[in-house]
Amino acid sequence: MYGYAGKLLRVDLTNERITEEPFDEETARKYFGGAGLGAKILYEEVSAEVQWSHPENRIILASGPLGGTRVMGSANFSVVTKGAMTEGPTATQANGYFGAFLKLAGFDAIIVQGKADKLSYLYISDSGVELKDASSLSSEDTWETEEIIKSEMGVRSNAMSVFSIGPAGERMVRFAALVGDRGHVAGHNGAGAVFGSKNLKAIAVTRGKGRVEVHDDAKLTATSKEMLEAIKGNKGWNNSYHWGTLHLMKGLAVMGRAPFKNYGTTVPPMTPEQLDTFGPEYLRENLKLVQRHPCWRCQMHHCDLIVIPEGPYAGKVGEEPEYEGYSGMGTQVGIYNGITATALANEVDRLGLDMNETGWVVGMVMEAYEKGLLTQKDTDGIEVTWGNVDAVRVIINKIARREGFGDILAEGVMRAAERLGAAEIAIHGNRRGNTPVGLDHRRSWAMILDGSVSNTGTSELHLMPNAASVGLTEPSGQFAHQEIAAQVAEVKGITPLIDCLGVCRQSNREVPELLTAMVNAATGWDVTWEEMVRVGLRTVNLLRCFYIRHGYTPDVEAPSPRYGSAIPDGPDQGKDIMAVLDSMLNIFYQKMGWDRATGKPLPDTLTKLGLEHVTKDIWGK
Repeated sequence: MYGYAGKLLRVDLTNERITEEPFDEETARKYFGGAGLGAKILYEEVSAEVQWSHPENRIILASGPLGGTRVMGSANFSVVTKGAMTEGPTATQANGYFGAFLKLAGFDAIIVQGKADKLSYLYISDSGVELKDASSLSSEDTWETEEIIKSEMGVRSNAMSVFSIGPAGERMVRFAALVGDRGHVAGHNGAGAVFGSKNLKAIAVTRGKGRVEVHDDAKLTATSKEMLEAIKGNKGWNNSYHWGTLHLMKGLAVMGRAPFKNYGTTVPPMTPEQLDTFGPEYLRENLKLVQRHPCWRCQMHHCDLIVIPEGPYAGKVGEEPEYEGYSGMGTQVGIYNGITATALANEVDRLGLDMNETGWVVGMVMEAYEKGLLTQKDTDGIEVTWGNVDAVRVIINKIARREGFGDILAEGVMRAAERLGAAEIAIHGNRRGNTPVGLDHRRSWAMILDGSVSNTGTSELHLMPNAASVGLTEPSGQFAHQEIAAQVAEVKGITPLIDCLGVCRQSNREVPELLTAMVNAATGWDVTWEEMVRVGLRTVNLLRCFYIRHGYTPDVEAPSPRYGSAIPDGPDQGKDIMAVLDSMLNIFYQKMGWDRATGKPLPDTLTKLGLEHVTKDIWGK
């Protein structure tokens, strides 16, 4: 099997049993890997009565056919499980080195089940696979856990990948994340909480002596170089090549698309000098570089290791955050200094919290405090005012440890807001509690629509693919709701497809001819772009069937009142997606081949995607 290791690793924590299983080519071609393979295993092995914290829940960590190859960013892996935030399917991704090292160790995926009788971690090396006692790592943060494991095993830093949970995961905070390789995060829908429910502190994989055999190495290398040149030659993508996502905040803030004070305004309430501190030039000049910290085989210029130059975290080593760090720990909570936001974002990662949810929770509390819905008596004496850096530090640590007021907030923004009487100001994507990425989407109706129907705990599109790259025409306007709804359905399979390949979305863009050529060069197959997109759609529809079997109904498919509110100011003041959302849902459902009344994929849709075997499960006879 070119492009694959051909084996899956199953870890039964309850019985301390570790076994290997074959991974056949028919399954590989149908699901590829990553999110697709994870969706298949989750659907087959987790029945409706299994709750997210039950030992019979599964965690699948899967690479794909390009994982561990010469392709840029090909250490990406998907974490698929039944998540803590929505009680529905999770498919969240992280990069770094883990996916590549897993393939070099001889495995395409890990399937974790059961619950260990004490805190443990899984160690994978050329010598074998074993469960090790992690009791001494209890309450350690994610960076400390990584360093301790590497030191104990006598492995140099770049020869091992460690993904772990921090205090938040151990205490099953609903939005706990899985963090590894000093700053890479699988964050959405509480994957870290599921690790905590299984007493699994970490998974460590050494860089083994194996290799991933590909069908045409020369072609794969050449096509990867073409992808790099395509990124450099595209104006928007080129910025990502030079800056990662650092360049986004200034532009999005001016456009009214960064979140300001819990969606209180779309007009930046900050001075030009404050805005400049979020610019990539300022950050690169003022954050002292420790070393370049690229992911596996990647030439993109971001994720560098830096030293915090000032403030309470001065001298502490961290990672240059992605955009969401600057929105979640910056503008969303009224902090208008990029250096301060950098420090707080790294604290969130170390605690093992999802960055987006953390920002939405803290911003909601700040607005509730401002409006008198909460007092210092409610907040353990903390003065939770906008921009109060010390208050943010205390709150995120309380959340991670479920201490006092933090125990309420640890349930996530939807549940916490309901308990605190603040539901009208809570931001979440639909009424199961999934949360958007750190943007103000009231000018991006595609993302509100996709968040409303998402299976995975956040938008499945992540960002709208470049329409021209995939042969589509851009909608005639940003509020052309019928065209937008149709396009969301037309591109629905593309991002999930990339998440099946074992590669990063930043360094492998939606260029059909290049992605198809890569897969064929790696595997020796002759897949077409249409077949590739069907893999993505197969993943989306299978996750939808899993969700429906576990109680999902379409009556939840609407944004929270604040998330779906009319634009309050600026040139588009008064534009309101709720006036047209039902029409958008009708168009989307028709294009997807889903039943509008029940939310179920129609039998004909499932048959066309090769999923006829699940039809009886959700439709009966």
